[in-house]
Amino acid sequence: MTESGTRSLPYKSAMHLYLMLGVCLISDVIQGAEPEAADHFEATVRPILVKYCGDCHDPEDKKNKIDFLKACDAEDISKDRELWKNVALQLRNRTMPPVDEEQPSEDDRFQLSVWISETLRSTACQADEYAGPVTARRLNRTEYDNTIRDLVGIKMDFTDFLPTDGSGGEGFDNNGETLFLPPLLMERYLEAAQRILDAAVITPRFEKEFNPIDFLPPQAGDSDAYHIQTGKEAGIVVNVYLEGDYTLKLYLETTATEHSKAVLKVDGIPADRFEIKPVSNEEKQPFVTVKVHLARGLHSLAVHIPGDAQAVQFRQFKISEEVPKHSNEKTLAHQRIFGTEHKETPQGAKQIINTFMHRAFRRPVTDAEVDRFFTLCERGSERGDPFAEAVKLALRAVLISPHFLFRVEPIPAESGIQPLDDYALATRLSYFLWVSMPDDELFALAAQGKLNDEQVLNEQITRMLKDPKVNAFAEEFTGQWLGTHEVARRVVPSTEKFKNEFSTELLIDMRNEPVHFIHHLLSENGSLLDLLASDYSYINARLAKEYGVKDVTGEEFRKYVFKEGERGGVLGMGGVHLLTSYPDRTSQVLRGAWVLETLLGTPVPSPPADVPPLEKAKVAKDVSMREKLKKHRDNPACAACHDIIDPIGFGLDNFDVLGRWRDKEGKNDIDASGVMPDGKTFNGPKELKQILADKQAEYIQHLTEKMLGYALGRSLVDEDQCVLQRLTEHLESKDYKAQELIRGIVVSKPFRMIQYSEEAQQN
Repeated sequence: MTESGTRSLPYKSAMHLYLMLGVCLISDVIQGAEPEAADHFEATVRPILVKYCGDCHDPEDKKNKIDFLKACDAEDISKDRELWKNVALQLRNRTMPPVDEEQPSEDDRFQLSVWISETLRSTACQADEYAGPVTARRLNRTEYDNTIRDLVGIKMDFTDFLPTDGSGGEGFDNNGETLFLPPLLMERYLEAAQRILDAAVITPRFEKEFNPIDFLPPQAGDSDAYHIQTGKEAGIVVNVYLEGDYTLKLYLETTATEHSKAVLKVDGIPADRFEIKPVSNEEKQPFVTVKVHLARGLHSLAVHIPGDAQAVQFRQFKISEEVPKHSNEKTLAHQRIFGTEHKETPQGAKQIINTFMHRAFRRPVTDAEVDRFFTLCERGSERGDPFAEAVKLALRAVLISPHFLFRVEPIPAESGIQPLDDYALATRLSYFLWVSMPDDELFALAAQGKLNDEQVLNEQITRMLKDPKVNAFAEEFTGQWLGTHEVARRVVPSTEKFKNEFSTELLIDMRNEPVHFIHHLLSENGSLLDLLASDYSYINARLAKEYGVKDVTGEEFRKYVFKEGERGGVLGMGGVHLLTSYPDRTSQVLRGAWVLETLLGTPVPSPPADVPPLEKAKVAKDVSMREKLKKHRDNPACAACHDIIDPIGFGLDNFDVLGRWRDKEGKNDIDASGVMPDGKTFNGPKELKQILADKQAEYIQHLTEKMLGYALGRSLVDEDQCVLQRLTEHLESKDYKAQELIRGIVVSKPFRMIQYSEEAQQN
């Protein structure tokens, strides 16, 4: 079944979802069943596969190249994991058997693919150990902003300047497979680097005086005055170092008896017009003062005498920068880069560049590397640039270097699984938990070679989770995992239907509610199960009003326990309700599918091609949406999925598009009851949460998979399943504490190690 105009939720593509499925999360289908028989594959699974696949994939047929039916028992499946993953994928996507062949029922497809995926997951640790290579990846937009903040000391927002990063792998925008560098983006980085350094480095006030000998075009004769004839012009070319306001003083005079006219041109465009009064030999001609705004770089500044004016003598040109008072932030940033106050004699340029490169590249740098960048500084000095500007030239090159823009990890000296270099480990850790570069303490531990010590790592995790910068992790991981980062951006309610019922500030609060919840779990080491089915959340006064709560005041988010129990956890959050609705109405299908895919990791197959959209189904217009869905499920092809999706959506139907509680929708009473496939019944979100709480194994498995993929910045593969299994077992033994998942990931082999293969490198 499908609904036309379905909002594009941040789900993985069906292909990738099914490929990565590690555990069956539709446990309602099989809960309560008898334990699986030892010969389940031989007695149940294989006969169905033979029936529908045997004609083309007969293992006795020598022409058959895809011989998965040669497997005689469950153990044979784990020996050819990639092949069987593909079998499950083809079944789920309905791409096999071919459309002109007899088809298995939807239930058979579902059960077979689930059993195969679960079998592969449970046997994952029988394979060899795996760490996996990590692609050198560019800093995404958020990482870039945060790194500039910590490197330079100035917070700059390039959200609207740099293009949006695509998501990949486990659904996050830090995946190395999608973070390429197109030419347009490189141009943006060039401009951004200049903006950053102009904002951070204090350059001496620009002030310069030009005499007739400096004017262009060159003029022979009197060196005290440049004679500008009627219809002609004379001027200078000047290179200014900062964008800003500049004062121009022009000493022009005429001996004519009438006033003369003049035009100031900036880069060939008239910028001001003025008159020059005639004076006697005893009088002194005053300067003509003009203020202009100039961008950084070369500019042509010229005085033009119109054809109806008198010739003039141009004796002097002065330009001076109007320097605003430097902010404390800029003063501190300059000190951070130059190691001294801007009025003092700075360190040698090479040392400044060395220190900056070490932090920017997140590793030690060689003398040869420093010399290459120092050459740029020397060139700036040779052309007369001030010291600060000459150094900026080298630093700008650092900020567009691949060693800054990309996280590049050194290749191990030997093949196989090897420990990460300490600096690379520091970088992985800081971008995982802070979405930014390592701080001085991490750099110091890396320099001492101590970071690979597990005790030291745990101490650093504790320290880093207490730092306010961990909020960046909560925001990026939570918003992208749940999809709520799109609330108040791409996802907004209908302004026509909900006119004057919401504000931008309220939508932003909705987006931030799950972020504060996750931040609380991390900082307080709370149980990850709370997000699924707790009775509390983190709200402020605006959200409290929306939720019908009266005893919360102020802008600040704080923990609030909902006494009635209908809210609490992620299923009570307004941002989730808005995300899983259409702009003008709720959707049980979107909500049910979101819970299955986002919280439980259960991929929902796309509807068969011959199923019409809901609006096109022949259903009376005055019936409730629940009745429309019931009619739609009369199609057997729809019922297999909708018997699983719809009950969850019904349980959340008391929440409207904006997350407000309601008992009616139009004229119809809300019926929030449902029956799960295993026969369990519920009425309303409180009882639904209790049922979902029983699925903690599926939820934790999926959450672990998402966080590991985020931490590694790559797609997870079948070889990662063993690590996932061990992480979930560790988490269960630690009462599902949030910090334990972080610790488990950081000390895991894929995070601390790198797997290098000479053969793979050559390919």
